[in-house]
Amino acid sequence: MHRYRKLLLIALAGISVLLLTGCWSRIEINDNAFVTAMYVDRLDNDQYEVSLGFPLPNRMATGAMTTNTSTGNAYSIVSKRAESIAVAIRKIRSDLSREITWGHCRVVIVGRKMAEQGIGPMLEFASREPSFHSKSFLFVSPTKGQDISKLTPVFERLPSEVIREYAQRHVTLGATIKDFLQAEASGGDMVAGMLTIGKIEMVSEKGKLSTWVGTDGAAVFKAGVLVGELDVMQMRAGLWMQGNMKSSLNSLRSPTDHKMISFLIQSSKASIKPHVEGDRIWFTIDVEADDDIISSESQLNLLDPENINMLERMLSEQLNGRILRAIKATQALEADAFNFGRILEWHYPKVWEKNKNQWREMYKNCEFVVNSKIFVRRTGTEKNSMAAK
Repeated sequence: MHRYRKLLLIALAGISVLLLTGCWSRIEINDNAFVTAMYVDRLDNDQYEVSLGFPLPNRMATGAMTTNTSTGNAYSIVSKRAESIAVAIRKIRSDLSREITWGHCRVVIVGRKMAEQGIGPMLEFASREPSFHSKSFLFVSPTKGQDISKLTPVFERLPSEVIREYAQRHVTLGATIKDFLQAEASGGDMVAGMLTIGKIEMVSEKGKLSTWVGTDGAAVFKAGVLVGELDVMQMRAGLWMQGNMKSSLNSLRSPTDHKMISFLIQSSKASIKPHVEGDRIWFTIDVEADDDIISSESQLNLLDPENINMLERMLSEQLNGRILRAIKATQALEADAFNFGRILEWHYPKVWEKNKNQWREMYKNCEFVVNSKIFVRRTGTEKNSMAAK
């Protein structure tokens, strides 16, 4: 029995060694070119221009390294033009000394012309490339997508990190490739963050005129095509409806002396519920948020509970109006950009199945009831404005 046990252990050890033969498709890390951002444009000749952003590890100083990084940027942008996105990427690959790897790509920027003609080809590529991250954020450039790659990163090392932080910090709408692919199943209506671009003199660049990129409103897509825009307030209303509004400043005028009082939003949550009554479909949107008063120019007594209740009502009414204006803007475009149809499908699948073919027409006339509850949790120790003393 002891002999058989010994033979069994030897056999198991031999099998284990056979399983340690390595990976046939392994690529050394030094042979990889890691894509961090993808910029896609449509040209006048119906060709595509694809630009990929890559970090340059040999120019990134870490720890005690003494490499001189002042000789150039720590990243590179490589662009090619072709009749399709896949062919353009193949051309880029042919000119690189390393193999393209998509695992670190978190940002996709499409130019305005590309958005206006439809982002279907971009979604097609993303859905078929097995290593492409579906959680990559998609933004729209007001000009060419490639223009965004020229931004000067000040606090970050790479341009893509600047854009990605906008979405992760909920400064703007963080629509992902996955969101767009899911929206395709119900018509392709979606909303994505719009960027803005310009040139300013930067102290960090020794006063040189440099490219600056920031956030703006939002791009409204109907069936994957850009059909309109939301302004900044309407874009922020979208963040409220998603429950993603955090660390944001809100202001209103005091009802007594019309001086400004500013509030800092600490947290928020939202829920959307559809209701079906016969042929009538309507939605309720409930939003709750906690605010702190961070400044006041008014003589309003902020230690009086009745005054605080009055400010809470004013903040709630203000938010109700902003959310309804954002929804009405998408209704005017007949684009269910905030995906109320998907919420209806989740709660009432039979109702959705019956109405999905004419949903855009129905959405245009849908009723919405917004119930906002803003609570002022902290007012500070001063009951009146110190500036007016």
